[in-house]
Amino acid sequence: MRDPSVRTPNPYTPGFNQAPMVFAGRGEVIDAAAEALEVAAFDRRTPRPLILVGPRGVGKTVTLGEISHVAAEQHSWPTVHVEAKSAGILTELVDKLRAAKSAFGGTVPRDKSGKKSITGATFQASAFGIGAGVDISTSDKQQVTSLAEEFRTTMTIAHSRTSGLLLTLDELQNASPKDLHELGGALQEIVPENWPLVVAVAALPSLRETRGSRLPTYLERAEWHSLDSLPEPDARDALTGPAEQSGRPLQTDATDTLLSMSGGYPYAIQVAGHFAWRASHGSTTITAEHVAKATPRIQADLGQLFTSRWEDASGREREYLVALATAEVIDDEPNGGDVAKVLGEPVRSVSYLRERLIKKGTIYRSPTGGLHFITPGMGDWIRRQQKH
Repeated sequence: MRDPSVRTPNPYTPGFNQAPMVFAGRGEVIDAAAEALEVAAFDRRTPRPLILVGPRGVGKTVTLGEISHVAAEQHSWPTVHVEAKSAGILTELVDKLRAAKSAFGGTVPRDKSGKKSITGATFQASAFGIGAGVDISTSDKQQVTSLAEEFRTTMTIAHSRTSGLLLTLDELQNASPKDLHELGGALQEIVPENWPLVVAVAALPSLRETRGSRLPTYLERAEWHSLDSLPEPDARDALTGPAEQSGRPLQTDATDTLLSMSGGYPYAIQVAGHFAWRASHGSTTITAEHVAKATPRIQADLGQLFTSRWEDASGREREYLVALATAEVIDDEPNGGDVAKVLGEPVRSVSYLRERLIKKGTIYRSPTGGLHFITPGMGDWIRRQQKH
């Protein structure tokens, strides 16, 4: 039995891209990814891409990592991982595809000009990309005809090694429409060739907001999965599992209070567990008293998320956010018309505010047209601030 006086590492991991000790929920997504990998590996068919959309902090990046682990453990496939920024996603993707060719340790077949590229790096599967420290030969740095051709040369080597490739694209809402269409066009072009390739994407719901242009057909016809707060049973597992496994279980009343505070929001669960664990140092269990002691720290940490989004908003945008928070009380899923009604203005007069806040990643529009705060709990926070 552990000595409670000895400091035990905190099993909760609040922060960006911090894999939790207990990966709870998201079974439907992992099952869909496993099926896509099997289709690519055994059925000789390139499946539709998987697109995970949801607010920040619901575990999209972590879920991409879990999919990568499935690819590595069940098929020994590597992952090429790219995080989209405002520009440069295609350049980074090409660089990592070339690194993947080196990691496979293969030789790119000669093209019509007779050029070839010989690589000899040792492959090691990773959930967060490959290619660190890989030397790429000079000929491999030559510009290829197209992005589609870059995929072909990479997949040719993978196929020759009886392997495949998982491509994960994170924060894809940041990519420019031009890059999105070039990427979608290249992938759509090679789909009929049935390479052993699986694509998994994570993005904010604003990916659906096409900013004046349609999404590429390749993405429109993807298998879309909406990630949100965890259902109560999964949230309970995510909260209690790390404490149980680390030898300091949560008492039931402490668990209930922390679940009420976090609302099933994965990031908030990690924050709540983290501070409750710290408050319980020296104890064999985490009690309601420990939770009460930790509550100010939990609220302050979560409040930082809301404050940063509030301070990033202009005066008029803040008016819109207050109106949305007010409309939430009347309707669980208010739309733009409901918010305009609270503001006392025509919808067309305030729609630009909605679009700016969606682009900033402060709010998002659901497939049914409802408006929601990206970070669950922000509406409550705004209403409390307005009372002071």
